[in-house]
Amino acid sequence: MKKTYSISEISKLLNVTVDTLRFYEKKDMIHPKINPNNKYRMYDMYNVLEILDIIFYRNLDISVSDMYSIMHENDEKKALELFEKKRINCRNRIKYEQQLLKKLDYLCSTMGPAISGDMSIQNKHFETSYILFEDTDLDSSAQKLVLKNIPSISNEEFVLGAVIKEYNSDLTEKATYYTIEKQIVEELLTEEYLENNNMDLKTYENGIIEGFDALSIVVPSEGNKLNKKYIDLIKKYAEENNIILENYIITHEINTTAYADRHHEYKEIYIKIKN
Repeated sequence: MKKTYSISEISKLLNVTVDTLRFYEKKDMIHPKINPNNKYRMYDMYNVLEILDIIFYRNLDISVSDMYSIMHENDEKKALELFEKKRINCRNRIKYEQQLLKKLDYLCSTMGPAISGDMSIQNKHFETSYILFEDTDLDSSAQKLVLKNIPSISNEEFVLGAVIKEYNSDLTEKATYYTIEKQIVEELLTEEYLENNNMDLKTYENGIIEGFDALSIVVPSEGNKLNKKYIDLIKKYAEENNIILENYIITHEINTTAYADRHHEYKEIYIKIKN
């Protein structure tokens, strides 16, 4: 006699909820037999294979309708077409996750010192970045800049982008930029990625901030003007280590909780090292 399983046993065996099994049965994708004595469903090894097929296709993020088509029509050409599409999706998702990981690495490496009050000086490289849009209004803020330009920014640009501020020699704000690193555009926002995500191909012609080596420090945000004491800390470090600085200062604005939270904002100050 063939071994059979109850719906609860199959649920535990394959880690699939009872409701999910019933859903796929209603979709005519699982076909258990019904015990004529008690009307309970009986799952045999063939049904287990049906469920394993579903688990496989769901993990590939294939829709129920496409799964049904593959499993009922046994159309290998259609299956290959779907696999090709999912391969592109997977490759693009990995690229995005890699960039997201870099963003998280940056946030963790800066928020830790910021929250603890650690104001140590770091020798860092500011990556070449495209300017998506800019504002020279002295009363501008990261929040205003983003809100004003929401219609022209993609989710990827918002999540992976950064608000950068440039300062005059008297430490007053010169301009506020929303930027995205050039390498992100080159590695992630390819034609394939844009087409696959129904995004328009962009040409970044609003300007560029060339990459440079710098001394940096993460400090609390204190309004539109930089606090001279933080600049003096960097200059003192440079003097002690025979580093020559240029008169070029920018900051990366860091929101630790939310854009609307103005009480937990920090800046990473970069002063360019002379080549």
